[in-house]
Amino acid sequence: MKQQIIESIISKIKKRLVTERKSDELSLKISRLIIQQFKNKENFEIEGIEFERGDDYASFDLYCRFIEEKDYNEPFSVSAEADMATLEIEITYNPDAFPKNMQDLVAEVKETIEHELEHIEQQNFEDMEVYDDFEYNDDDFFEYTISKKEIPAFVRGLIKRAKTKKITLSKAMDEWFKENRRQFDDPDNEWSIVKGVWMDYANTMRSQEKIKKFK
Repeated sequence: MKQQIIESIISKIKKRLVTERKSDELSLKISRLIIQQFKNKENFEIEGIEFERGDDYASFDLYCRFIEEKDYNEPFSVSAEADMATLEIEITYNPDAFPKNMQDLVAEVKETIEHELEHIEQQNFEDMEVYDDFEYNDDDFFEYTISKKEIPAFVRGLIKRAKTKKITLSKAMDEWFKENRRQFDDPDNEWSIVKGVWMDYANTMRSQEKIKKFK
């Protein structure tokens, strides 16, 4: 019975997703489904999610997996990756940390989905394609964060985090840095550059009304 209810919920949401035209609304629906299934402790997948941009449309499959680890030294971690036709998200969590940390998880899931949808759109829609004008090392986290394809994805995701938690974009960025500090080789010096690049991009896009408003 429980599985039938879950399948029914997913089926109904999928029907709405297939006809969705705005990626921000699509992002919200996907995020809500992930949190709902996290509470149910049920992995899931949805094939053929479609959304439009002008006269074009994109189609991708969504795969979501939850990993429970009682000895996990953090409340949770969210990892995700996307290409032209696939979005995969994995949430590892300590069950003893919930529901206390649910609000933070919701914010990070929303941020992550926004980030990955940006990459899906970059690869599917001509007006969103971006090309880096320098060769960067994938293993160099600093170079990765300021690559042309990642700047809009990080900013888009962090604006969503800021709005979800009702904080400033600057504070959302500093929260992100605190969570990811260990990935930088020279954290303090590199972060000042990264944050400057991200804020410059966000302010430029806001002035051109090409990005959601933020405080």
